[in-house]
Amino acid sequence: MMFGFDEGYALFDTTPVDNQFIQEYLPDAKGDAVRVYLYGLMRCYHPEAGTSLEQIAHDLNMTVEDVEKAYRYWARRGLVRRVSDDPVSYRYVSLRRNQMGGGDQVIDREYEAFTEMLYEVFDNSRRLHGSEIQICYEWVEDLGMSPEVVIMLLKHMEKKRGRNFTIQSAQQVAAQMAEAGATTVDAAEAFLSRDQALYQGTKAVLKRLGKRNAPSEDQVAMYRKWTQEWAFTPEAIEAACADTAGGDPSMGYLDAILRNMRDRAGHGEAMDAAGVQAARAESEALKKVLRAAGAGARDEEKLAWYRSLRAEFPEEMILLAARECKGRPLQDTGNMLRSWKSRGIRTAAEAGEYIQEFRAQSELMRRLRDLWGLNTGLGGADRAMIAGWEKEWGFTPELILYAAEAASGAEKPMAYLNKILQEYAAQGIRTREAAEADRKAHQGRKAVSQGTGRGKAPGVTDYEQRDYSEPGESLSQVLDRMEEAMKRNA
Repeated sequence: MMFGFDEGYALFDTTPVDNQFIQEYLPDAKGDAVRVYLYGLMRCYHPEAGTSLEQIAHDLNMTVEDVEKAYRYWARRGLVRRVSDDPVSYRYVSLRRNQMGGGDQVIDREYEAFTEMLYEVFDNSRRLHGSEIQICYEWVEDLGMSPEVVIMLLKHMEKKRGRNFTIQSAQQVAAQMAEAGATTVDAAEAFLSRDQALYQGTKAVLKRLGKRNAPSEDQVAMYRKWTQEWAFTPEAIEAACADTAGGDPSMGYLDAILRNMRDRAGHGEAMDAAGVQAARAESEALKKVLRAAGAGARDEEKLAWYRSLRAEFPEEMILLAARECKGRPLQDTGNMLRSWKSRGIRTAAEAGEYIQEFRAQSELMRRLRDLWGLNTGLGGADRAMIAGWEKEWGFTPELILYAAEAASGAEKPMAYLNKILQEYAAQGIRTREAAEADRKAHQGRKAVSQGTGRGKAPGVTDYEQRDYSEPGESLSQVLDRMEEAMKRNA
C-alpha cells in the first residue's frame, strides 16, 4: 500500500458519529452496546490488523459473549450486518442509506423465531411493537431466560393484569425472576405461582384499605417484602390494616405500621394475626400509661421500659401507678410499683385499696399539721404510726383528731398523741363518743376531788406514772389540756 496513517494516528484523530445515532438509537441502547458500537466505528476509520471480537473484548474489558451480544443488538436495529461466521465479522451500515431503504436486509434467525413465538402469545388479540419485542429479547440475552420462560411470563402478566399490561411492568417481574434464579421452566413456574399469590394478597390488602385499583408492581413488591423479608403472614397484614383507621389508609402508612411491629418483635421473628393483635394491645396499653403519666409520645425507649414493668406487674396496676405519678419522671412509676410489691401488694384491686388508704392518711396528716400549726410536713414514720392507730387499735380519723387537740403545743405532738391513744386502747376507748364520755367522767371526778379536798376520786385509774413526752403530765392533765384546747377552738 502506497498510502496510510502513521502509527498512533488514530489516538489523536476523531471519529465522526452521526447525530441521528445520538438522537434516535443511543437513548434506548445499553451502555455496553454503545461502547461496542463506538469502538468498532473508530476501528472502521482506523483499522488495525488482527482486529476481532476477542481483541475488542480485551480492549473494552468485556467478555466476547457480551461484545457479540452488542453487535447482534445493532444488527437487529439495522446499523450493522453480519458478513461472516468464521471468523465472526460485522460491517457497519450507513444510517442514511439504511433509512432510505438501500441497505441489505438484516436477518437474525434466532430473533426472527423469537418474534414469531411472541406473535402467538395473545392469539393475535394484541401485537407487540418492535421496541417491546426487543425488551423481551433482552430477557433472553441479558437475563439468561429461555424463550419458553419469557412466554410463560407474558401469559402470567396477561392473567394477572389483563391483556393491556405494560412491558415495563413485566420487566420488573423479569428482573425479580432473574435475581431469584428463576430462568428455567420449572423454576419459573414456582416463582410465578408465588407471584400470583403475592398479587392476590396485595389486592386483598388494597380492598381492606378501601382501594379499588389493581395493584401496581411497587405495591406487590411492598407486599412481598412484608411476607418474605419481614415474615408477616397474610392474615397478620390484613389484621394490621385496622391500625390505619386513625390515619391515611394507604400501603405506605401500613408499611410504617408493620415496620414498627417488626422492630418491636425483633427482626426475623414471624408475625401472625395473633401477634399483630398482641402488638396492637401492647401499643394501646402503653399509650394509656403514658397519657396517665403525662409522659408524651411513645418511642422505643418507653416501650422497653413498659415491657420491663409488664414482666413484673399487671397492666391495670401499672396504669394506677402512672396516674399516681402523673407529671413526674417515668422512673417514679416503676419505683412506686416496686414499693407496693415490697408491701405485698400484687393486684390492681389491692393497689386501689392501698391508694385510698394512703390518700386518707395524707388527708389526716394534713389536718394534724394544720391543727398543730406545723410548718414542716409529717414523714413516713408518722404515716406508719397512723396506720397502726387505725389498723391495730381500730381508731377512726375523727377520734384521732379529737385526741390530737390535747397535743397542741407539745414539743413532740405525734409522740404525745401516740401516748394518749395508747391509753385509749388500754381503756377500750374506740370512738369519739366514748372519749367524750370519759372526758365528762373525768370532769366529774375532778369536781368531786376539788370539792372534798380528798384528792383523787375512788376508782379513778392512777395515770401519774405514765409518760406522755411531757414530764409530770398525767392523763387527767391531758384531759384538762383537751378541754382547754376545745374552748380555744370554739
